[in-house]
Amino acid sequence: MSSERLIYARNDLAQVTIDDHGVKISEQSLWAVDHEVPSSNSLFCCGGQPIPIKTFHDHIPFRNIIYVDPGANDDEVTLTYVYPTSKDSIKLATLEVQVQNYNNNKLSEYILDKAYTNHIIRPSVLVLVNPHGGQGKAVSIYENEIYPILKAARAKVTLEETKYQTHATDIAKELDISKYDIIACCSGDGIPHEVINGFFAREDKGAEAFNKIAVTQLPCGSGNALSLSTHGSNNAGMATFQMLKAKRTKLDLMAVTQGSGPAKKTKLSFLTQCYGIIADSDIGTEHLRWMGPVRFQIGIAQKVFSGAKYPCELYVNFLTKDKREIINHVETHMQLSSSQRDEELPVVTADNLAVTGPDLDQPVPDNWAHISAEITDNLNILYVGKMPYISDSAQFFPAALPNDGSMDMVMTDSKASFMETTSIMLSVEEGTHVHNDKVKHAKVLGYRLIPKVNDRTKHYISVDGEEFPFEALQVEVLPGVLTGLLQDGSYVETCFTR
Repeated sequence: MSSERLIYARNDLAQVTIDDHGVKISEQSLWAVDHEVPSSNSLFCCGGQPIPIKTFHDHIPFRNIIYVDPGANDDEVTLTYVYPTSKDSIKLATLEVQVQNYNNNKLSEYILDKAYTNHIIRPSVLVLVNPHGGQGKAVSIYENEIYPILKAARAKVTLEETKYQTHATDIAKELDISKYDIIACCSGDGIPHEVINGFFAREDKGAEAFNKIAVTQLPCGSGNALSLSTHGSNNAGMATFQMLKAKRTKLDLMAVTQGSGPAKKTKLSFLTQCYGIIADSDIGTEHLRWMGPVRFQIGIAQKVFSGAKYPCELYVNFLTKDKREIINHVETHMQLSSSQRDEELPVVTADNLAVTGPDLDQPVPDNWAHISAEITDNLNILYVGKMPYISDSAQFFPAALPNDGSMDMVMTDSKASFMETTSIMLSVEEGTHVHNDKVKHAKVLGYRLIPKVNDRTKHYISVDGEEFPFEALQVEVLPGVLTGLLQDGSYVETCFTR
């Protein structure tokens, strides 16, 4: 993260104005005369020297401003802001401004209020860094790309590195939640999964923690689905800026239950559950993680080419009956979510985190459908998710919504030809695979999966990218229990929402 510092001398004053959208700078000389908090066209001034065209920013949107410091002198303020250097990259810059005729503290407060309409100014952030994330580069990414922006925004940062698997779960379980506004996971998708389940392990099932603290991800791992879906970026600096400007929004979680009786265990999932080709190509190639994303692509190609099948029994509680209903569902909920404000966020209680489905040794409810053996005997992909992006090149659940109370289920079977399956996988990047006739896509409220493969030692079930026991599982939605940070309260655009 490089920083550009723009300092203006007192001679050759430049005119600076505040409009409805931000700060405008011109090269004309003019002194501010308004003594009150500035209106949309009032002025303040900064000294100026000739500025190279590459560094002269004639308009700074309020959204780009991350801090305003009134400074030691009554007639000065310093703006700290970011500006884009590419589609997915930003730089920090500062602008020192000389103020005439009105209070610099009031001016600072006014601009900050405009700059942070959706979020907390100077938030208290617990940063959890997985030092092994991002092929061992997570600490460097934090120090060079993330921390400079947090520091510039005057965030109150507490840094902790995870020392062992499930360390983040232990941290979240014992955390003094009164100290923090945000937990920022500088990692892949594993640390957010651990934090959420650490909350769930608290005495009140995490209700108080889920209400108080927003959980987010700053991309430092091989899988950055949470950042891609909420911040729209795989760039750590950009995601940090987006986090600071995001809106607190309630997100659905999924309760994944395995076992029954004394052996019954429930974990929370924020992202996906997977059975079949994709799970085997992900978890089954962990030993090739050094290869990067190509390991997953190689695994997929090998499984598709071999015609791999993953028989199972599958029971589903459907919300939608066909793909047209999915489109209508998305349109309806997009309109509803646009009117939700932060102060209207519902309060989560332990009851909201209770699992209500039957035990796995009991029959499913009568309204659940038993999927035909014609499909399940030939199944090769079962993928269920709550976020649109699973990687920067995979918009696997383009109809996923933050808090619609449902999950997106995608299924394919091995009866599709090699070319048809290849075509489906190639269209995942744009999210158009769900429109393919060979792809079964539905909004669901719950499901039960019972694997029927013969050799269970060579196959995997994946939850949020983590290996789970290869046995029956049941999943249900827990509506609106997680507090997340979203741009304008929505996931990033997909082929369904743009």
